[in-house]
Amino acid sequence: MVILFIYFSKEVDSLEIVSVLSAFVLIIWAAIEDLRSYRIPNRLIVAGMITGCVFLLINVLAGNSVNRYLFGALAGFGGMMFLHIIGAVGAGDVKLFLVLGMLLGTEYIVMLMGTSLIMGVVTGVIELCVKKTVPVERGRLGCRMHGFHYAVAVLCGFVVVLIFILCR
Repeated sequence: MVILFIYFSKEVDSLEIVSVLSAFVLIIWAAIEDLRSYRIPNRLIVAGMITGCVFLLINVLAGNSVNRYLFGALAGFGGMMFLHIIGAVGAGDVKLFLVLGMLLGTEYIVMLMGTSLIMGVVTGVIELCVKKTVPVERGRLGCRMHGFHYAVAVLCGFVVVLIFILCR
């Protein structure tokens, strides 16, 4: 999928291709970790933050504007923080979207949030139907609910966003 993105996106510069590839690797890593333990580890977030900061630094040194990436980080963090406050996603998902926003920019992170929410409903229903969810306690009150692998929904959403970008 990413190879098709590179091949068909002639308008995209090499830095953007590297950032999309980095985001893809981080999302795959997050999905694997989420499937293993229902967690997105901080070492993944730190690796993403380092990658994002290096990417921003290279853009600054190349004379490119980094506003869309900084606003992308804020949009990813802000949108997911709202969902975290209402108990819909975990803190790892919030941090993951902050990093992804830094790598993808405002336009793509907003698309990714929307498609991930839709894919989250789909994967959540599938996991409920095949009884792959695990009861988890959320919040200070110890509210029990079914946990599911949201990073898998993010991966599916990322593929949808890549297809959309390619078909533009």
